[in-house]
Amino acid sequence: MTSDPFSERTRSERRRRWIRIAVAVLAVAAAGALVWLIWFSSVLSVKDVDVAGRTTLKQEQVLRAAQVPTGRPLARVDLGEIEGRVSALNRVDTVEVSRSWPDTLSIKIVERKSVVWSTINGQVRGIDRNGIAFRVYGSAPKGILEATITATDSRDRLQTAQAVTAVIVDITDRDPALRKEIESVSAASKDSVELILSKGRTVMWGSSDDGERKLQVLEPLLDIAASRYDVSAPDQPTTKQ
Repeated sequence: MTSDPFSERTRSERRRRWIRIAVAVLAVAAAGALVWLIWFSSVLSVKDVDVAGRTTLKQEQVLRAAQVPTGRPLARVDLGEIEGRVSALNRVDTVEVSRSWPDTLSIKIVERKSVVWSTINGQVRGIDRNGIAFRVYGSAPKGILEATITATDSRDRLQTAQAVTAVIVDITDRDPALRKEIESVSAASKDSVELILSKGRTVMWGSSDDGERKLQVLEPLLDIAASRYDVSAPDQPTTKQ
């Protein structure tokens, strides 16, 4: 008996339709299972915390500040909140928090480093590149310049500290030989940074602007026997015996 072509085609189309439906159902089920696995199950929950980059901070200090919700699915951990809590630590300059699948949260920190130190309210305080007085020393730390900052207003003092550290960082990067000659630094404002060099010489640097130009002008100027050099206006440098 010959089969009816129309009936055969109908059955074939019905089979294909059921296959498509089955595939779609399986895809939805697989997606649902994946969502459950990542967002709700304990399989991919936080079981470990890796802390990298610390030098003076203790592991316990970072973990206590981070307050990582161990046991929570890794995908649901708010990385921004943890970064905010860790960055509140005085000695933390920058922090980056990331997920390390399947079950580890990674915290990478960069600690602040003292560019200069200054006596503030009777304490020896380390000041970082951002002008932040972030730590207390028991005594003057070796290898770090003393900065005398006489600005009294808190805002002016911060701006002055920022100018001082910017100048020292710039000189350190561009002219290490000159950096070795600097014995201390002082400033009454952000525009009056002064370098105290060896052999009783001083350099009026001024603001932290035009650092490269000031160095170009100062290098030949230091060949002149003088006690004071002024490069605060680098196009009109002066010396004083």
